[in-house]
Amino acid sequence: MKIEIKKLVKDFGSNRVIDGVSLEIQSGELFFLLGPSGCGKTTVLRTLAGFYEPDGGEILFNSKSMLGVPPHKRNTALVFQNYAIWPHMTVFENVAYGLRVRGVSAAEISERVENALERVKMSSFASRKPSSLSGGQQQRVALARAMVVNPHALLFDEPLSNLDARLRLEMRDEIKRLQAETKITSLYVTHDQEEALSLAHRIGVMNKGVLEQVGTPFEIYNKPASAFVASFIGEINLLPASCLLAQQLSCAIGGDDSTVGFRPERVQLGGDGILGRVIFSSYLGSKNEVTLESRDGTRIKAWLQDYVKEGDEVRFHVESEYLLQFQNKRELR
Repeated sequence: MKIEIKKLVKDFGSNRVIDGVSLEIQSGELFFLLGPSGCGKTTVLRTLAGFYEPDGGEILFNSKSMLGVPPHKRNTALVFQNYAIWPHMTVFENVAYGLRVRGVSAAEISERVENALERVKMSSFASRKPSSLSGGQQQRVALARAMVVNPHALLFDEPLSNLDARLRLEMRDEIKRLQAETKITSLYVTHDQEEALSLAHRIGVMNKGVLEQVGTPFEIYNKPASAFVASFIGEINLLPASCLLAQQLSCAIGGDDSTVGFRPERVQLGGDGILGRVIFSSYLGSKNEVTLESRDGTRIKAWLQDYVKEGDEVRFHVESEYLLQFQNKRELR
């Protein structure tokens, strides 16, 4: 199912939470909405689900308007961060619940629930109660319950935020596998950049109710449209184009009224580069994280393959193809 959002607006009192957001989610796509807390991403998801009525704009499912359509008639399924599974029901009963309220026959319920549990590798837990399951297992049950009703769209609201680091990685792989198998159109809301970069077909980055950029993970990371996007996705060095270091890097091409950026991993040592002093060094095995200070006192982060220790003087440079420039009207808010 294709989802279209056109100039969506949502207000809560005098506070405009969504300000003219427009985007298209293609059929079968795993689309991520990414942004800091309070940026409006969850409000977009809940408006799509029908929990909120928009104050402006349109929502279309396969070109059909959803304005005024109640949640239970949109054929969407949600996966929440707190699992939202019934503690008094078994795993089987939790997954079957949505089918029962839809009046599906007992024989079909049994077959579909068994298939859904097998898909999430929870068949052997069908008779268990949620209290006996780990957080990752409960989230698998929530996934099975969402998929068993054959929704046109899956909506994920920070589903992994309550899991520990190891389980988050495990469930990331599981969600990616399941979405690839089912090809259900999916919108996934998160503030976790690594989650978005590792799972998404495309990402939309939101800031203060506005969609700043939409693109593939590669485009968002390597070709950010604004200093906000550049700084929110991964780490980046941002310098005023007027500073000496920016001029030494030969990147102040847009005049002084702009900001220059480059990723820490793009810093290279050697050659006739800029002289700097290592004021912090942390060796992590796969890389050496350092802070370099140039002669004008500007400090930057660098992730190096070569080990350097604090107090060393080195020469460094950044290839011009990796230098980014942002006009100050689009700078970090």
